[in-house]
Amino acid sequence: MVGFSRARPSVRGAAMWLVLLELRAPLITLILAYAISCFGLVLIPGQTDTGEPYHLSFLQAFYILSYTATTIGFGEVPYPFTDTQRLWMMVVIYSTVIAWLYAIGSVLTVFTDPEFRKLRRHQKTVSRVRSNRSPFWIVCGYGGAGSQLVRFLDTSGMRCVVLDAEKTRVDSGRLSTLTYELDVILGDAMDPDTLVDAGVQHPLCQGVAVLTDSDQVNLTVATNVRILAPRVPVFARSGSDANTRNLRSFETDIVVDVERTAARAIGQLIQRPKAYALYHELVDPDLNRIEAVPIPEVGHWIVCASGRFAELVVDVLLREGVSFVLVSPKAPDPALGLDWIEGVGTEAATLRHARIADAAGIIAATTHDGDNLSILLTARSENSHLVTVARRNRPASEPVFRHGEFSVVLREGRLLAQEMFARIQSPLLHQFLAQLDLMPEALVEGLIDKLHRRLPSPDVELDHHVVDVTESGAPAVVAQLSGETAPRVGDLLVDSARTHPALPAICLLLVRFNGDLVPFPGENLQLQYGDALLMWGAQGVKSRMDWLLGREDVFAAVLADRHAAHRT
Repeated sequence: MVGFSRARPSVRGAAMWLVLLELRAPLITLILAYAISCFGLVLIPGQTDTGEPYHLSFLQAFYILSYTATTIGFGEVPYPFTDTQRLWMMVVIYSTVIAWLYAIGSVLTVFTDPEFRKLRRHQKTVSRVRSNRSPFWIVCGYGGAGSQLVRFLDTSGMRCVVLDAEKTRVDSGRLSTLTYELDVILGDAMDPDTLVDAGVQHPLCQGVAVLTDSDQVNLTVATNVRILAPRVPVFARSGSDANTRNLRSFETDIVVDVERTAARAIGQLIQRPKAYALYHELVDPDLNRIEAVPIPEVGHWIVCASGRFAELVVDVLLREGVSFVLVSPKAPDPALGLDWIEGVGTEAATLRHARIADAAGIIAATTHDGDNLSILLTARSENSHLVTVARRNRPASEPVFRHGEFSVVLREGRLLAQEMFARIQSPLLHQFLAQLDLMPEALVEGLIDKLHRRLPSPDVELDHHVVDVTESGAPAVVAQLSGETAPRVGDLLVDSARTHPALPAICLLLVRFNGDLVPFPGENLQLQYGDALLMWGAQGVKSRMDWLLGREDVFAAVLADRHAAHRT
C-alpha cells in the first residue's frame, strides 16, 4: 500500500506529481537498464557476412533493445550475432523484462491505491465546482438534515456542493437520485482549505448551510466563512443557547435551534393544528395537501421527555396554557409547580399514574427511539384514542416510525431542513411564516376554507409561488398600472378564459416596495409597482398565471371585462 502524504490536493496536477514521486525508483531502474544495455550492444563488436568486424550504432542498438525488451522479438539484425553479443543479449532480455515488470507493478500499485483514487476524485470534484456556471449552496454535513435540505433545494432548481467527513455519508451523497450529479467532497469542514475547495469564494456561491451534529464544528465553519467570504450568507444549526448567542454575536445570518423548533411545533400542533398543517404544507415540498390532526378539546397531555428538550417543551406548554403531566427521570424545578411523575414512561404503571385514561394525547420525546416506540405502544394499549406524537432521533429508525401509524412524527432533521429551506427558497415565504405565528386559529381556518372552496376537489395537490409586479415578473400588470383601470389583487387570480373564472388560488401575503406587509390582502386591494405577492393554490396555477401576466393584450382584455362587470 502506497502511503501518500496528502498536501494541498486542490492544486492542479497534484495527483500526477504524486505519481511521479512514487515512480522515481522504477523509472530510474528502467532508464539505467536501457542505458547499460544500449552501451553494451554498441561496444561489443559483431561480424559481417564476410567476417569483418563492425559496431552497432546507438539507433540500431536502441531499435534492437526496443523489440527485445517488449518481448516482441524480431531476430538478429543487421547480421547474425556473435556468441559474445548473444551472451550480452541474454543479460539485456532478463534485465529489461524485470525492469518493465517492476515499473508496471509500481504503476498499478499507485493507481489502485485508495488514497490516490480519493485524491483523484477530490480533484475532479473541485475542478467541477470551479467550472460551475450555476448558482449553488454549500451544505456542510450530509446527515438527516443535510440530505433533506439538498433534496428540497433540488425541487426548486438550486444546486448544492456537500462537505462531510464520513465516507459512508459521502458515498450516500454520490448515489443520490437528484436531477444533477451532486458534488460531494470528503473532508473536514472546519479546514479553511476544504471550504475554499467547495467553492465558498466562488462568485456564484449563494450561501453556506452548516448542519453538522457538533456545535463546535458549526461555530468554526461559520467563523471561517465570515472571514473567507464575508458576502456569503451563513445558515447554522445550534444545539444550545450558548452556541446560539455565540453565532449571533458575529452576525450569522440565520441560526436554527432544532430542539426549540421541535418544541414550538408541539405547542402549535396542540393549540393551533390548522396553522401547524398550513406551515408544514408550505415549507415541505413532499407535503402537497393540508392534513390537520384532530386535537381533542378536553383532556390533558402526557410529556415523556428529559434533558434540555423536556425543559423547552415544558416552557412552550406553560406559555400556551396547556394542561400536562411531565414524565421524566429527573425532577423539574420545584418553582414551576409541575405535575411530575418520575420515570421514563415505558411502563404501564407509570402511564396510569399520569392518568392516561383521561389524557388527550401523549408526547414520546426521549433521546432513544426504542424508548419512544415503547412508550407509544404501551400508551395505545391503555388508551386507543390518544393523539400520539413521536420523536424520531435516528434516520435509520424511519421505517419503524413510518409504519407505526402515529398521529405526528417529529423528525428533527426534517424540521431543520424545512426551516432552512423556507428561508432560502423565498424571503416572502419566511415573512409569511413569521406572520402565521401571530394569527389566530380561526383566521387560519377561514383562509384554508376559502382555498378549499375554490379547489375543484379536496384531493388536488397544492403549491405556492411568488409574483413580482415588475417588468420581468409581470409585464402585463406593470403596463396597466398607469391606466384608468388600475389592476387589483383579484385581477391576478382569474383565468383568461371567456368567462374569467377564478383560479384555484388565493394570495397569502403582499409586500409593498417600501417593506409594508399586508397579510391576506383583499382582492380589491390596488396593486403598486414593486409589489411582491405570495400565491397559494393548486399545482399548475403558476403556469396559467405566468401566461396571463406575460401577455399585455390578454390581461388588458381581462381587466376591461372585469371592471365593466363591476360597474354593471
